[in-house]
Amino acid sequence: MRRISEEFFLHVGFTKEWASRLKLVVDELFMNSSRYGSGSNESKIYIYYQFDNDEATFRIEDEGTGDKKVSAEELKKLIHKNSTEVNDLTKTCGRGLALISSLWTDGMAIEDSSHGGIAISFTKKIFSEMAPAPAPRPIPVAQSDGLAQISPVVAKGSTEVVKISGEIDQSNMEEKIRPITEVLDKLPHDSVLVLDCEKLLYINSTFIGHLAAWLNQIQTKGGQMVLKNINKEVREVLNLVGLSKVIYLEA
Repeated sequence: MRRISEEFFLHVGFTKEWASRLKLVVDELFMNSSRYGSGSNESKIYIYYQFDNDEATFRIEDEGTGDKKVSAEELKKLIHKNSTEVNDLTKTCGRGLALISSLWTDGMAIEDSSHGGIAISFTKKIFSEMAPAPAPRPIPVAQSDGLAQISPVVAKGSTEVVKISGEIDQSNMEEKIRPITEVLDKLPHDSVLVLDCEKLLYINSTFIGHLAAWLNQIQTKGGQMVLKNINKEVREVLNLVGLSKVIYLEA
């Protein structure tokens, strides 16, 4: 669905940079519907794309059959809480939708769906290469409890390198994080974990939450984490949620 979304946004006139951003918004909305509104393999999710000369609209609806079903009003309150109250970077997963919807769209609507669950839609005005949209405004992120301020990387102990690649989302999350957690569990004190992201193409907010948790775990052992060879798209997402303030991002 991400590829379809990106092709749609490119087709209607968005720059590649903005198509990539909006693709992530779609992914977060789909993940939200899967988490709260879809309970089994037989559950259906309804997706709509619309556009005119001025703006594009994406809409997703679920049947509300999930165990964690919430109403439209409850989801609105949850998103508001995440966007205004949550400063703990280890809870990035819960902050993803609130952050990107406020910074990367021109409006998001949440309402009850006629299918029995929730309908969420967002709009975005179309900007061409000739008249690009203004860059997303930076978001201030308070220092997270348990995460030390960024400091020079000095490997007193060992340095372990793990390569991560491809697109990381809910469909392959466990597979992608397993090699990292296996190394992390055995990492000696005062060591550095380097994640080589040269072939990493895409991450979602759930993976970012794992990154923050790993950083916290490493720092409690006196160690540090470094991400290197990060592409522009991944770096922008890490900047958005504030992880670049507490973790080394090498070129």
